[in-house]
Amino acid sequence: MKGAFQIAKFFGIPVQVHWTFVLIFVYVFYEGMGNSMSWLEMGWIMVFVLALFVCVVLHEFGHALTARRFGVDTRDIILSPIGGVARLDRLPEQPMHEFLVAIAGPLVNIAIGVVLSFVPLVSSEESRQNFVNFFMQAFYPQSNFFVSDPSPFQYFIFGLVSLNIVLAIFNLLPAFPMDGGRVLRALLSLRLGRLRATRIAVFIGQLIAVLLVAYGLWNYHYITALIGLFVFVTAANEYRMAKLDGVLENHQVRDVLRPQFTKLYTQDPLSLAMGPLSQGIERNFLVFDEWQNLVGILPEERILEAAKNELAEESAPPLAGQLASNRFEAILASDSLKSLFPIMQWKGHRVLPVYDKGKLVGVVDKNALNNFISLQARLEKQNSPYRFWQGLFRSRNKAQEG
Repeated sequence: MKGAFQIAKFFGIPVQVHWTFVLIFVYVFYEGMGNSMSWLEMGWIMVFVLALFVCVVLHEFGHALTARRFGVDTRDIILSPIGGVARLDRLPEQPMHEFLVAIAGPLVNIAIGVVLSFVPLVSSEESRQNFVNFFMQAFYPQSNFFVSDPSPFQYFIFGLVSLNIVLAIFNLLPAFPMDGGRVLRALLSLRLGRLRATRIAVFIGQLIAVLLVAYGLWNYHYITALIGLFVFVTAANEYRMAKLDGVLENHQVRDVLRPQFTKLYTQDPLSLAMGPLSQGIERNFLVFDEWQNLVGILPEERILEAAKNELAEESAPPLAGQLASNRFEAILASDSLKSLFPIMQWKGHRVLPVYDKGKLVGVVDKNALNNFISLQARLEKQNSPYRFWQGLFRSRNKAQEG
């Protein structure tokens, strides 16, 4: 994601923070100065915010590590002012696996809340009483019976316990992109299939989103309205992705591979690649050694950078083998396009060699995949019921004009 930078890496998964995250602390400082808070009070609030986002990171690692058990990798975890997201390479294939991945995050928050609850419960009688009264005040805010006077540390712990419970409950709302929407979709998929289950889950999610927007606008809670709008748009995108998965699953790599491609060898000059590149025929190339073994990929970016350096420094042009990257994956012609999509989209591969029965039969690049997806989208639009009725009314109008 643009504007995000890495701050840590756990279990091989990068943790990134979007630059807008600092706006939270700017807001805390603004509110603190406006309410005449001391520096100590503002410091406690900022520490609390950091602790809360540690809980958010643990929530996302609940998703990521559970997904790893089912063979699904996680690209990274990104934190922003509205929360965190673990970007998985793909969805688990089996509905029950998706259910476990989705429910893992809220279960982590519940576990954090339970563990932190032991701190006041085992401390002292006064601590236990303050802990009980703190939560009872939330249910009976007008009552004077549940009076608590927690210390700053107790208030810190009580707040973390309550907000972890709130996070778990909020994320279990049956609306995308919350975990509850994925839980609902997974359970429905057991009987209805993923596409139909997604359609139902998206409808329920968008209904909840409309209610959130209406509630937010009616009560001047504009943050709630923005969350509702975000949920509505994200739910629609989820349905589009589910339909795309269905289309890709029914086609194989052989449907988009290019059997004719330029072969470069390790000792070839880059000028051999400039012709196809300048004509727009090919942008990324396979590089072979003298024994016809595939040794690497030469992407467009490296070719252009080398050409630029050659003009600037007037140095000898490097050979194809010197610039080739050995980071590539081989795929089979019989593989589904659904398995190809995450390799291209998330792992950043520009071109992949395609094999059939142990023989190299062609290449597939990102442009071919994108063109195929665009074509399928246009075909679906043309075959949609809306298109049919639109054409019918146009024909009727022409007949009336005639």
